[in-house]
Amino acid sequence: MSNSTDNSMKTALVFGATGAVGKQLLMDVLKTGTYSKVITMGRREVKLDDSIPQDKLVQKVIDFDNLEASRDDFRGVNDVYCCLATTRKEAGSADNFVKIDQGYVLSSAKLVAEENKSKTSDSTLSPIHYLYCSATGANKNSMFLYPKTKGETEEALKQTGFEKVSIFRPALLETVEPRPNNRIVESIALAVIPSISHFFNLHQSVSVKDVGRAMHKVAEDNSIKPSSPNGVSTSTLGTTIQLFFTADIETIVSSDKK
Repeated sequence: MSNSTDNSMKTALVFGATGAVGKQLLMDVLKTGTYSKVITMGRREVKLDDSIPQDKLVQKVIDFDNLEASRDDFRGVNDVYCCLATTRKEAGSADNFVKIDQGYVLSSAKLVAEENKSKTSDSTLSPIHYLYCSATGANKNSMFLYPKTKGETEEALKQTGFEKVSIFRPALLETVEPRPNNRIVESIALAVIPSISHFFNLHQSVSVKDVGRAMHKVAEDNSIKPSSPNGVSTSTLGTTIQLFFTADIETIVSSDKK
């Protein structure tokens, strides 16, 4: 029996589709996915090459500071991919970083759960598979802003009320397209770490294309699980939690490269 999900009548929703991971995920979903509809929600539309099929794509520009105005657009979705992210430098301040990287993620997730409630009497959980791109080292107890914010966001998503939440913690991201704002330290790291990491199989970096592909494959195939025995858990609400690390991501996409 196949564990693949029949997506022919399902709708995918993608947040953060203009970002490095989100755009690669969106392109993979449009090229190889079987969803009946793919919706993007963001502060601007995604620019795609004409070679990417777009007949099922619906792009919605929303105001994350006024999501109520777009509440109706959150209804009728099944798989929700969230790749919303920023940096302190891009956000301009620590407060703005938390507002975007955590606030926007959680407020939009809350609305998704509210507008896609369970239709059965034996469950109060929203029948959504929510897939979130976090980061390696995410830890709600960290003394550092970035991992602490990511960790807190992960914990809050576990309690949002979805049937399933899959969290991805990729290491240093190898970008496919140039970033709009050059990050000096990251540029230096990307010039050194990937070659060493791949040679010694250290899992210290991963392509954004592979992260997006892995997220899509996890959504479409229920048989894909984290390699760690502790990678699957259940929240106090009954939500199934899956935690995928870089090694998992590389394993998931490895079959595509043979």
